[in-house]
Amino acid sequence: MRKNSIVFLGILVAAALRGAPPVYILADGKRTAASPEISLPAAEIVLTTPVNKTVVPLLSPKQKSFLEMPRPERIAFFADREKRQKMVSYGSFPKTVTLSWNPSGKNCIYTVTVSEKPDMSEAVCAMTTATSLRLGNLKIAQCYYWCVSDGKGISETASFQTEDVAPRLLKISGIPNARDLGGRKTLDGRRVRQGMIYRNAGLNDNAFGDKPGKVRFTAQSKAYFVEDLGIKTDLDLRSEKECAGMTASPAGNKVKWCHISSSQYQYMQGDFGRRAFQRDFRLFLDEKNYPVDFHCIAGQDRTGALAFILNGLLGVPEEELYLDWETTGFCNPSTRFSHARLFDHLVTGFQKYEGNSINEKIEKYVLDNGFSPEDIEKFRSIMLEK
Repeated sequence: MRKNSIVFLGILVAAALRGAPPVYILADGKRTAASPEISLPAAEIVLTTPVNKTVVPLLSPKQKSFLEMPRPERIAFFADREKRQKMVSYGSFPKTVTLSWNPSGKNCIYTVTVSEKPDMSEAVCAMTTATSLRLGNLKIAQCYYWCVSDGKGISETASFQTEDVAPRLLKISGIPNARDLGGRKTLDGRRVRQGMIYRNAGLNDNAFGDKPGKVRFTAQSKAYFVEDLGIKTDLDLRSEKECAGMTASPAGNKVKWCHISSSQYQYMQGDFGRRAFQRDFRLFLDEKNYPVDFHCIAGQDRTGALAFILNGLLGVPEEELYLDWETTGFCNPSTRFSHARLFDHLVTGFQKYEGNSINEKIEKYVLDNGFSPEDIEKFRSIMLEK
């Protein structure tokens, strides 16, 4: 399973490293093998930003301003047409992090190496003629290490920490409403693993008659989805009509397409919704399916209902369950997408189950659908950090 999912932005050359000597893809299409590891001192290359060991935000101040509102204020905000338009203007993408360093000479080609590990193993690498580089789609609450070489010497290694504020938004060109299901803290203090389950809008448009809808990926975002995020399973929650003519994932043959027409909101309690959930959850119990991407067409209703159950089962607090659903408001301005019309019915549907919290009620729902306590613990062992 690929662990790195960094996006390099604004660069001349880039290639991900996966335990093998790097091969750089030049702008003219030629390939050159990386030079041997450089160990010379490089006093001339000084890393300038981010300041070493600093904490950097991945959400904008306006995005955080909404997420930090008390729940009653957010609900009122959602019901206000003008405020919802304003919310969309905040954007649904994460902030990027700019790495910069001083120039070490003229006409230099710099190699920038970034890793989640202090020994710089499992790194990603990029080349650029500039003295700065932007990183996107970083994990939340993650320490990153980085250094720069110019073929003659190498800088000291610096680090930065990303802010511990969910959600982990993603920018995948052509695929709206994308984010990692992971990153949130649970009631027992553990964190839901990042890079395991992703949620977003559909990977292609709905079918037109009996013809599959147009693929939404760009060439670059498709490669990122498959190679860098390493998606193995595309769980498509749309109806038969929406998926007419489809036989495979729009992401290509490397990704297994699992079409399970699913339900939403209060209908998760009906026979159709329960049968669909049973099939959905069995998929998440098989470790061979990970990383999994799941979606409907907008990534908000059927997707939001399933995300609510999965996160609730993992122990994500009730307030965070609300926030995860509300995050779709960054890309959907319609007040028809509201608590009163939709989300409240999802929450109310679980009130018939015993339990002192919504999490306990969701667990009872899963057990009532034929799963065992061992199944639930297996899912938690897959998805929760130790």
